[in-house]
Amino acid sequence: MELADVLLQALKLEEDGRDFYSETAERSEDSESAEMYRTLAADEVKHYNYIKRQYEALQEGEGWAPIPELEQVDELETVSLIFPPGKKALEVLPDNASAEEALLFGLSVEDKSFKMYYNSSQRAKDPDARQMFLQLAAAEQTHFNILMQRYESRYGYPR
Repeated sequence: MELADVLLQALKLEEDGRDFYSETAERSEDSESAEMYRTLAADEVKHYNYIKRQYEALQEGEGWAPIPELEQVDELETVSLIFPPGKKALEVLPDNASAEEALLFGLSVEDKSFKMYYNSSQRAKDPDARQMFLQLAAAEQTHFNILMQRYESRYGYPR
């Protein structure tokens, strides 16, 4: 798969992430969780816009370009690439999913997103492409960490 194709896949992933977090915010029973999900949804919109801008630049022959907005994301620590073991992605989140199921689903989505961006960074030959994918991976890792902190504070370490 070409890296430009990864961007198309990333657009869908970010759009789905926005929808998931927005819907979960509406279904949250406590305001703190709802606010966390709204913030994550807003982040996904920003990521979508960055990726779309990059994809359009590639389509117009402008090549890869740094995304200044992502420079605010902390650098990815390569020593922390391993996520907690034993996580299985929920294939379908039921309409009546519990808060715990929603958190686990979000964790699995962020894990998949991280892996896609990180693996794409490793395949990228262009330094700007590599940097963009690493920045997106770092942003997804941040989302994963936020969700994991919420999960651990409520339910302990995932079972």
